[in-house]
Amino acid sequence: MKISKRILASVLSLAAVFSMTACGGDGAAATTEPTTTSNTLDDDINNPVDVSDILDNQGETKELENPNLTYFGFYDMRVAGDIKPGVKMFEETYGGKIEYQQVAWNDRVDKLLTLIVSDQSPDLVDKEDNSFPHLMSKMAYTDLTDYIDLSKPQWAGYETLVEQYAYGGKHYYYPFSASALNNCLIYNKTLFDQYGLDDPLDLYNANEWTWDSFKQKMIEFMEAAGDSALGGIYGLVGNDIILSTGTPLIGTDENGKLVNNMSSASVERAANFLEQIRKEGLAVRGEGMWSNEHEPLASGKAAFLGVGTWKLTDFIKRYPDYEFGMVPFPRDEKADAYYYGSSNFGYFVPAGSKNVEGAAAFIDIMRLCKTDPEIVAVVNESIMNDKKYSQEQFDFLSQFEQIENYDMVVNMAYGFNTETSTIIDDMLINVAFAQGEDQLSWAALRTSYEGIIQDTLDQYNALMAEG
Repeated sequence: MKISKRILASVLSLAAVFSMTACGGDGAAATTEPTTTSNTLDDDINNPVDVSDILDNQGETKELENPNLTYFGFYDMRVAGDIKPGVKMFEETYGGKIEYQQVAWNDRVDKLLTLIVSDQSPDLVDKEDNSFPHLMSKMAYTDLTDYIDLSKPQWAGYETLVEQYAYGGKHYYYPFSASALNNCLIYNKTLFDQYGLDDPLDLYNANEWTWDSFKQKMIEFMEAAGDSALGGIYGLVGNDIILSTGTPLIGTDENGKLVNNMSSASVERAANFLEQIRKEGLAVRGEGMWSNEHEPLASGKAAFLGVGTWKLTDFIKRYPDYEFGMVPFPRDEKADAYYYGSSNFGYFVPAGSKNVEGAAAFIDIMRLCKTDPEIVAVVNESIMNDKKYSQEQFDFLSQFEQIENYDMVVNMAYGFNTETSTIIDDMLINVAFAQGEDQLSWAALRTSYEGIIQDTLDQYNALMAEG
């Protein structure tokens, strides 16, 4: 696909911004080239995936002019438990290969833009937090409206979700999976049992998992752990506590317009709770506790780690002598329902891809992997083998994919430019974790940044209206 002058100019301007902001230290981030790996799928010993019987039942399939694709990302999606069956389905259906072009996490966006402007676009990339609306506004992706047919059975029920991400009447994103459980709280179940504490999951199942009971469990855990305890929770906490009120920090109205809720009474209430657990030493960021490190949770220095559900596998594999649990973030007692943060995943086709048709065919297959009973059975087995979940853990996570059963809140806080995302991140980290003279109240943070945030939203609203 030839890149139009308008798209090229827009992507060039964005690439220039990233090249100036991504070059830290000795500038290595600006010069690192992506590496294409061999196409071996060599984990078949640990996670064998066989789709031959399924292919025999698929009937005739449309041929692709080009059955080969390149995926660009920081991990090899071809061997991920939930993706590998789809890769095998695609390769064996069309007789091609999906190559993996590896890039470091911190380099993935600016390197992608560099590939686009140099006419070396890959065919598939992951959804980013700022894919919508920021990267869409910069024309970094290909409109797939003419390539994916939403009337196909596998897309039933996902039409609204696809439209939610429409930009200027175009459809760049067709998520193939969604969940009402975005981030969660992971805890050392073995230690909870040893300390004689209620299992948080039992409280959740009894509809008793609230801000108050969450706080009480942190206090009880720290008392039981004694001097070894550094705090109650580390990792992520701010956004998910805010979402539990039913009001996101940044959301959208019924017309898709971006809305700033920083002055909302619900957000204020959540911020006050975050300040409270910070001041009581429950929310902490001490040495070794800045992000999602394993040791503080495994050693009993903290009761909970706020993190994406993907992290549970790391604990299972690293600490076989412990049992780890996961539970959603607690609900706000004053909200009218139990609200969950929404999450979804899928692939984008970058602007300038030479094989849009093939990429769209792969996205279609990935959605089929979530809907066709035969394929779903293979995918589920692959996930269990790869992630090492217990059946109970797998069933617990799977139930949240029935998104129609949950009251979900769409959080747009990180959909914008780097400056805006950094400001929001700094605000949430400050209100939940800052100590000493660095502490600022939510009112002070809001006064400092609300105008900047609103100006940003006004700009994006204008861009979205123009298309």
